[in-house]
Order: sequence, then C-alpha cells, then structure tokens
Amino acid sequence: MDGRLLRCAIVVVLAASSFAPGALAQTATDKAAAEGLFDQGRAAMQEGDFAKACGLLERSQHVDPAVGTLLYLAECYEKAGRTASAWATFREAADAAAGAREPQRARTGRERAQRLEPLLSRLTIQVAPETQQLAGLTVDRRDKQIQPALFNVAVPTDPGEYSITAAAPGYESWSGTVTVPDRAGKVSIGVPALRKSSEPDKGPATTAPTAPLPGQAGPDRPAGTSDAPGASVSLGTTSGETRSGAQRTIGVVVGAAGVVGIGVGTFFGLRAFSKYGEAKDHCADGICRDDQGVPLTEDANNAATASNIAFGIGLVALAGGVVLYLTAPSENRSAQTSALRARIGPGSITLGGTF
Repeated sequence: MDGRLLRCAIVVVLAASSFAPGALAQTATDKAAAEGLFDQGRAAMQEGDFAKACGLLERSQHVDPAVGTLLYLAECYEKAGRTASAWATFREAADAAAGAREPQRARTGRERAQRLEPLLSRLTIQVAPETQQLAGLTVDRRDKQIQPALFNVAVPTDPGEYSITAAAPGYESWSGTVTVPDRAGKVSIGVPALRKSSEPDKGPATTAPTAPLPGQAGPDRPAGTSDAPGASVSLGTTSGETRSGAQRTIGVVVGAAGVVGIGVGTFFGLRAFSKYGEAKDHCADGICRDDQGVPLTEDANNAATASNIAFGIGLVALAGGVVLYLTAPSENRSAQTSALRARIGPGSITLGGTF
C-alpha cells in the first residue's frame, strides 16, 4: 500500500472518529449540562442572587458557548455592579451575533455596551521605567497577571478594592491597594522601582544525576522504549502479510466511520426540524416574544450546525473507505516490514511509521 495513501486514510479515520458514539455522547452531555447551568443561572437572576447567577452562566458559556448565554451573562454582570465586565461581554456578544448573522442580537449587544460606556471606571497601573526593564517582572491585580502592554494605560475596571503586587527575581516584592469607584471614576496606582533583595539567590544543594533523554537507551531500559508521561503504540505488518489485506481493512474502518457520521447527521437534522417547529410558537420574524423562544432557537441552530458537519465528514469518510477498498491490490505481494506507531502524551498525539 502506497505510503501517501495510508497517510490520507489515517487523516480520514481521525477526522471521522470525532463523531464516534463516545465523542457524540460527550457532546450531548456537554450541551445538556450547559442548558442546566443556564436555567439555574436565569433562576438565580430572578431571585436577585447575581453572584451565584453570574457564576452559573459563566460555566454554561464555558461548556457550550452561545450568543444568548453571553447576553444573559452581560446583563447579570450589569445587575451585579460589574460594569466593565458587562460592557466587555455585551461587545463580545455583539461580535459573536454578527458572525452568526443574528442582526437583532448584534444590535442589542452594541446598544447595551454603548449605554454602559459613559459609566465605566478606569484604573491605571503606572510602572516605573527601570522596573519595566527587569527580567522576569510580574505585576498582578488580584492574582491576575497584567500584561506589559497595559502598563500606564487607563483600563476599564469593575468597581472594588484591588491589591496590586510586583515581583522580579533577585528583587524585593512590592504591594499596594487601590479602590476603583462605582461610576465613571479614574484612579491610578504607581509601582515604584524595586529594590534588590538582600538575600542572595540559593542554588541547588546537590546535582541530580542525568537521566537518559527520551528515546535514548539507558542501563535500566532497552533502546527504543519511551519515557512517561505518554504511551506508545506500535502497529505493524510483517513481510509475510500483504498490503492488499491491510488496505481493505482500513477501507472498511473508514467506511464504517462514514456511516456513523451520516447517521449522526440524520439525528441532528431531525432534532433541528423539531426545535425549529417548537420555536415558531414563541418567535416570529426573528423576534422572540418570551424567554422560551431564545433557547429553542439556539438549540435548533446548534443541531443544524452539528448535522451539516456530521453529514460532511460522514460522506467524505464513506467515499474514502470505498476508494481504499476498491483500489487494494488484487494479488498478494510480500513487502518489507511496515509499521504504524502512535504516541499519546499530555495534549498531543504523534503518528509515525515506516511503509
């Protein structure tokens, strides 16, 4: 089997596998969790517990981002007195709605943000030039690191008291507090030049023995093994196995993944039709008359998007599987040893092999 053809097959399999039952179950679970958090957040807003409501809506948006959730979250920030957060979130919701071709929501987000802008309070953290030049300098506001680009800039900030700290290796740390007023206030705090630490930096007491590099042979390990974290898997064919059988097997796997993708597309397509039908009872001409229409419309849009993606990947995988199966060599031919190796580590999957 040609090496390029096998690599293409691997790509198709990995793409189609994103719609495997386990992955789809996880997606459905996430959406259900996000809807539950959203409902709880709205209920907490109606009860006036805005701190709890904002936290629930933040979690819902993190699990399953949606324009409607952003608008509710921005309103929650505003009612909680977090004007800067509300202003920024309304602008984010407007941009997201414009990208999703939802002009009414985009207009709502822009208008709400413009209404809040004159009420914003701004905080300037002034950092001395000699301090800015220190290697490894960190300036934090309530344990949130401030980027150097924001030094000496009036930044919209939620009202409240803030602790400002500055630290750099070899220098004494500095801290101070500042209170940002509720409405249209402008305050600043200065970070002075840091003083050098009186205690010298302590180096390591002992030198640890040098460990073999990953993939390097050592006294306790044969060459070719890998170090944790991560796991290596090697799949190969010996010279006695035929390329024809391997290619047909991959074709069957890719085709099966395509069938799964088409089935998933059908499921989400039917769900989109159902949700659109329910939304019509609450919305007309793009305007929803009550709170139930917004989540129903979002569910319909999300289901339609999932259906399109699943159908597209399913059709590509099915076509790829058919091509792989039909183009397999008809007669058995011995070949050199082929192998496919995969290494799974934290946040990455590495594929390699010889063909």
